[in-house]
Amino acid sequence: MIKIKIKYSTVKKIITVLFVLLVISYVIFVICRASFTQVRSVEANRTTVYDSIDTNAYIIRSETYVKYDKDGVISYTVSDGDKISKGETVANVFSSSNLSGKKHELDELEKKLALLEQLEKNIGTFSQSPGSLDENIDSLLCQSNISLVNKDISLAEKNIQNIIYFINERQLVTGKVKSYSSSINEIKNRINAIKKADSSIQKVTSVNAPVSGYFSARTDGFESSFDISNLNSMMPGALDEDKIRPKNVDENVIGKIIDKVYWYIAMEVSAEDALRIKNANYLEVNIPVVSSKNIAVELQSINQKDKTSDAVIILKGTYMNTQMTNIRKENISLILDDFTGIYVPKTAVHDETLKFIETDENGENEKTVEKTVSGVYIRRGNEISFRQIIPIYSGEDYVISSITQGDVPISYESSLLQMYDQIVTEGANLYAGKIVQRGSETS
Repeated sequence: MIKIKIKYSTVKKIITVLFVLLVISYVIFVICRASFTQVRSVEANRTTVYDSIDTNAYIIRSETYVKYDKDGVISYTVSDGDKISKGETVANVFSSSNLSGKKHELDELEKKLALLEQLEKNIGTFSQSPGSLDENIDSLLCQSNISLVNKDISLAEKNIQNIIYFINERQLVTGKVKSYSSSINEIKNRINAIKKADSSIQKVTSVNAPVSGYFSARTDGFESSFDISNLNSMMPGALDEDKIRPKNVDENVIGKIIDKVYWYIAMEVSAEDALRIKNANYLEVNIPVVSSKNIAVELQSINQKDKTSDAVIILKGTYMNTQMTNIRKENISLILDDFTGIYVPKTAVHDETLKFIETDENGENEKTVEKTVSGVYIRRGNEISFRQIIPIYSGEDYVISSITQGDVPISYESSLLQMYDQIVTEGANLYAGKIVQRGSETS
């Protein structure tokens, strides 16, 4: 048997060499990993943000009560938000709810009769093709949906009536219906039967509008709580809840009419916000319960003791729909300006020193200067590049960068951030030219 003797010093040397090789391998691994870092990125997209003031405000209108002093069942002939003339009928009064229901049925039948008689009269003169009628119907359906989203119920109902007309016209144009004469006769017979069953249905008492304006059947007791002639002298504290209370509405009041073109918004703001409102590029209000769109308003007055004190802001506007006739105290956003550009998370913004070429006022004598600018790193394939940004608005955790350069100089070592660039939001040791793994995640 052969025995091999290994000296202890030799074993020690082997272990030392292996350890050194292990350390070198680990260092190489770390360097490679640092050189090919994974990053997270988001696509640069265009967005619009608003500079606004969120607050609680009172909506103030000039309102006249509509009254009826006798007993009876009230049946309104107009809807909230409808524009009416002085003397126009806003409601009918019946001796019983049954009679009111019959009159409502009679009115609906007479509307349907008028529509079918008009269609019957126009047979042979229709000029629209089925395709053209389909386009009209589709357009009106879209308009009706928009009206409902904007809470304009009256306009939506008018669009629906037009849709019904075009559907019936299409039936005639395509030959699916030759004539509506039989339907017309059925409706006439039903109308005559209702009138014959109760002759008193034709003898109704009408309630007419005392003034022209926009009608609403709802009252809240605040109709006389504000003096519109004194709005420009309303000072901070005047809008406190303990100073503005609803008054009792008489039992003979059946509605109201907003009788002036303008309505008003009264809101209390800080001195700083008052100055922002005064210097605003334009003014709009967003009231979600009224409309999904912003509503244009004008600044009527800024009421404050001095420039350092709180103020009451008075705005005025003319937009009207069903909801606008009835709201009184609402949370609103007063929009002072809007900014459209590229949305950039603040975590992605970095400052870098870049070189610029400058010339004198005559455009001559070029020289290279260094400036520190803000920008982001973007990923193109597996390479990192730096792009300058031009902040035009700063939010809590984001900035909006201009889409166009304008007069702002851009370094020849970079370019301006563009839409659809992949903005790097996470990544270690970033620099222009760095190579990253292609498997990097995009969120």
